[in-house]
Amino acid sequence: MTSNRIIQVGLGPIGRETARRAALRSGFDVVGAVDIAEDLVGRELSDVLDGVSCSGTIVATPEEALEAFGADVAIVTTISDLDRVVAPCATLLRGGVGVVSTCEEMAYPWQTQPEAARELDEAGKAGGAACLGTGINPGYVLDWLPVLLSSPMDRIERVRAWRVVDAGRRRGPLQKKVGAGLTAEEFQAKVDGGAFGHRGFMESLHLVCAAFGVDTAGATTFIRPVIAEERVQTEHVTVEAGQVAGIHQGAEDREGRVILDLKMYVGAKDPGDRVELEGDPPVKVQVEGGYFGDTATCAIALNAVPVIQNAAPGLRTMLDLPGLPAPRGI
Repeated sequence: MTSNRIIQVGLGPIGRETARRAALRSGFDVVGAVDIAEDLVGRELSDVLDGVSCSGTIVATPEEALEAFGADVAIVTTISDLDRVVAPCATLLRGGVGVVSTCEEMAYPWQTQPEAARELDEAGKAGGAACLGTGINPGYVLDWLPVLLSSPMDRIERVRAWRVVDAGRRRGPLQKKVGAGLTAEEFQAKVDGGAFGHRGFMESLHLVCAAFGVDTAGATTFIRPVIAEERVQTEHVTVEAGQVAGIHQGAEDREGRVILDLKMYVGAKDPGDRVELEGDPPVKVQVEGGYFGDTATCAIALNAVPVIQNAAPGLRTMLDLPGLPAPRGI
């Protein structure tokens, strides 16, 4: 079996878990890593992966990685901001290394950040490599899963998808990212200041609408706090009754044909993922407890590696991956 030679870019919690899982998988070879942390640069990668054996060292830049490691694909698990991920990803792509990134805004950036999308697309085509933004959400639950479930349908009239996540089971940075522990006033100030909320949410809406031929002009979105009804304590945060436990976010097209809804908060009583497709035949699917985001994101990124190696060069989305086309024209 030919090994997929991997560079892990970013060694935060998700990056380390992804590299660890890749090192333990048959057919994967983690040949090195990139991280800017001074205490990591120069170390053996296996030293920071809880004793999991793998080859390669940790370097500080993508340029160094291209020189040091012969790799097929880089898995980039650094930040959610596409404008800060474009440069390192473009460097790797121009060097002929494919990219799978968990940057939420890369899931479908053609409408939200077209200049960044074009830069990635051109870099990939110049280097003969493909680039994909994916994860559990965006990348699967609220976008790709509804499209996938529509494959046996003859006609579709409406798409609705819900995800409820108990943020108390997730990593500390995510609990803070959804506003756990803030007052309602502090939460609203962050919303008013912009760049707050679950990143990639509108990208999910654009992806679903693109799959079904729905116009996104006039689409709407909202961000609201989920207020704790009782005291909730996790390893990372304490939320008193009346404080913000997390976030409720929604988006839909102007005619309500595609409706996405997300709640991420500590102490969620009934977490799960649900998709309902109205049409012929109607489809209802529920994942009890929901996909656990941290580990599922690692898995979907790794599963995309062999697929992206065979994809056409340039910026790809989950809609470009092998699968049956969805019925269009809701």
